[in-house]
Amino acid sequence: MEGRFAGRTVLISGAAGGIGTAVAQRLAGEGAHVALADLSLAGAENVAEGLRAGGLRASSHRLDVTSGPDVARVLDEVEGQAGGVTMAVTSAGIIYISPFLDVTREHWDRTLTVNLTGTFLVFQEVARRLVKGGESGRLVAISSVSGRGGRPDSADYAASKAGVISVVRSAALALASHNITVNAVCPGVVDTEMTRLIHAARANTSGITAEESLRRMAARIPLQRVQTAKDVADVVSFLLSDDAGYVTGQSINADGGMEMD
Repeated sequence: MEGRFAGRTVLISGAAGGIGTAVAQRLAGEGAHVALADLSLAGAENVAEGLRAGGLRASSHRLDVTSGPDVARVLDEVEGQAGGVTMAVTSAGIIYISPFLDVTREHWDRTLTVNLTGTFLVFQEVARRLVKGGESGRLVAISSVSGRGGRPDSADYAASKAGVISVVRSAALALASHNITVNAVCPGVVDTEMTRLIHAARANTSGITAEESLRRMAARIPLQRVQTAKDVADVVSFLLSDDAGYVTGQSINADGGMEMD
């Protein structure tokens, strides 16, 4: 498996987050040049520095995924440094924890703009360039098992992730004739800073500790452990590889068995 992405350039949005970082580490370790894009340039550069210190190829870029012109600018930047982007992973995302009746319009709009519109804009711009150049490609979105069902305290997040699954299906149909595959990974309970913040917020409204909130959620996992960001990166790596060349339009639950649809 080592080196199977040699010579490939991969754009990773949300690269400073836990899942984005794990994806970057996995793909760079398999030979790719990883273009780490994040709203926090310092965060992206911190990850890139660690990869380069290990002899791997990485660059950092400030990216606002809610801006189409910014997505185009970053892709121009990456192409100038490392060649054309033929693979992209969209892992930029935010979440607010609020009961359904308390969700504000501001939070609703912001969550859907970052999580859903951001995925669409990155996919669309990368695909445009692939089609124009007559190149095949691989696109992978990080969705969530929250997109598989309702969430009473994060309706905006669940709606955005369900929308990501829908965009993946539409893009897969639109781009199949260009040999561009489009898929999603739906993680469950991942050991990241975002997960810890989620359970801290839930603890404030439930009268239990954040640790107990996480423990109760983890108890629902058939494989009986909280997943690591590496678990997610493993599935992303598969979907980007030639082994998944006949897989498109799919949203794969990588959640220890929490959801089975």
